[in-house]
Amino acid sequence: MGTITGAEVFNSATGKFEKASLSFDGGVIVGYKSGEVTDMTGKRIIPGLIDVHTHGRNGIDIMKADRDGISALSLEYAKTGVTTVFPTVMTAPMDRLVAAIGNLRSSERTGARFGGIHIEGPYISASKAGCHDIADIRMPDLDEMTALVNGCGELHAHFTVAPENCPDGLIAGLSKIASVGIGHTAASYSQCVEAVGNGAVSFTHTYNAMTGLAHREPGAVGAALDSGAYAEFICDGLHILPEIIAISYRAVRDRSRFVLITDSVPYAGCADGDYDMNGIPFTMSGGRAVRPDGTIVGSTLNMFDAVKNLSRFAGIPFEQALLCATENPARMMGIYGSRGSLDIGKCADFVVLNGDEIASVWIGGKQIVNY
Repeated sequence: MGTITGAEVFNSATGKFEKASLSFDGGVIVGYKSGEVTDMTGKRIIPGLIDVHTHGRNGIDIMKADRDGISALSLEYAKTGVTTVFPTVMTAPMDRLVAAIGNLRSSERTGARFGGIHIEGPYISASKAGCHDIADIRMPDLDEMTALVNGCGELHAHFTVAPENCPDGLIAGLSKIASVGIGHTAASYSQCVEAVGNGAVSFTHTYNAMTGLAHREPGAVGAALDSGAYAEFICDGLHILPEIIAISYRAVRDRSRFVLITDSVPYAGCADGDYDMNGIPFTMSGGRAVRPDGTIVGSTLNMFDAVKNLSRFAGIPFEQALLCATENPARMMGIYGSRGSLDIGKCADFVVLNGDEIASVWIGGKQIVNY
């Protein structure tokens, strides 16, 4: 049992910080003061951040790490304020994909919780592969994808697919056992809208590796902004210019569907240099991570910086941007009943801020990180 007093606590319902006590017992938030009291006067408390799309950080590659490495990775996420993460596997030979999913499922989490596994490849378009290995891209097959869902065990499975490659009925069938995102796709606006109607819930890193918005063909980008589905955005100022982030935030049909992600490379948080991700060589320099031909591999972003960037790029309050990394992704992945806000009965996962920086991170009512 424990209670934190004196801090300003973020209320997701009002979108404001309010002076309140935060009490927790048994790893969940409760509505009364009890146990050890900690005075945090002058601090602010926010819900733990949620990243639904990331390939690793601080030198740990999700596609290569063993169970101990994955356990260490969960702590690296916690250090950035992320308390729930969806580790993301990418296009690879099926045996390597299955092995990576198995390590994620069976590893001990010493930091951030694993809300599920994001399977970004291999069911994508070769013409919009980005940094994915074209040789390992596969046509979507419901039986094969069902086997991957089963391999995730108790962890929720989220797939990125190119809908133009999906046979009739696949998205509807897959949506019964997993969630489906649209990405790495050459699909038209109408194909994307049809996919949303069949059960797809989101768009993977909007703008990147998909058909663009044009005045006679809205493309996948137009569908991401207009269909009412959730839309991921990499808010590092490099994948998408700040001006486009601002335009998109104003243009999206429902701002509660605007979701921040990092799409971080395994060496996010490390020094500039030459690295590889899942066997793909790239150079990291000045916040950019690119292949020798200039193709962007991913970001070096962390989620807390993404929130601050969105606030600055779109000219909105920090509190408004915060929802895009807490409540919105939680609703997208169907876990808002337990995470995404500091409501009574939810997991006691929160971040304590000192000014504009992270002071400590708590998961299940236990302090995991202290700066």
